[in-house]
Amino acid sequence: MRKQRVRHLMQAAGGGTDSLLRLCTSAVSSLDVDGIGLSMTNGSGSNTKVAATDQVSDRIEDLQVLLGQGPCVDAVTTGAPVLVADLVGSDAGTRWPMFTPAVTAIGVRASFSVPLIVGHLRLGAMDLYRADAGPLNPPQVAEAEDYASAAVNMLLERQQDAPTPAADLGPAWAASSSVYQATGMVMVQLDIDAEGAFAALRARAYQEGRTLAEVSADVLDRRLRLVDEGA
Repeated sequence: MRKQRVRHLMQAAGGGTDSLLRLCTSAVSSLDVDGIGLSMTNGSGSNTKVAATDQVSDRIEDLQVLLGQGPCVDAVTTGAPVLVADLVGSDAGTRWPMFTPAVTAIGVRASFSVPLIVGHLRLGAMDLYRADAGPLNPPQVAEAEDYASAAVNMLLERQQDAPTPAADLGPAWAASSSVYQATGMVMVQLDIDAEGAFAALRARAYQEGRTLAEVSADVLDRRLRLVDEGA
């Protein structure tokens, strides 16, 4: 059921260079938040902005990249959602001493970050904000995770379609692990989602007694093509 919901979100966002922005814009309305930004992390652990629905979201992403702290950074580090219903009435100022006053100064009161994950790989985060304090309820958190999963699949599909790695995703994708790129290729080979493609790579590596990086390199160099049997 969840995979169907994720696929529906992807189809509704359509294709083209603005598809991720359309996905985020849809999430703003559905989740009753004021704005959403997407960022990706590279191999060195730094983040790069991919999309933002408004100027405040754009600034939130820039601040987290500049300061190296904030809900997005923690979500990527822990691999779990970071949900702060009230940046003022919580320990956010202690957790993020530079980020918190900077975003509250531009009218942000609540911040929620959901990691973009494939298996144990963390590609980045989807960051949601509200001008007023207040939590996301459990169904909204689950829906935000569905939107994040849709973003992961769209990012991987876009990488697969690009003429060269990172052709339209910028430096974050260029610095990403070859495992990310191989996952995108396996998605196309097996016509499955990102989680299934990553699982197929891991299974092949386990069967052959090799590392995930070695199998991914073979996929990228066209020495290995996964098929349904034995994948």
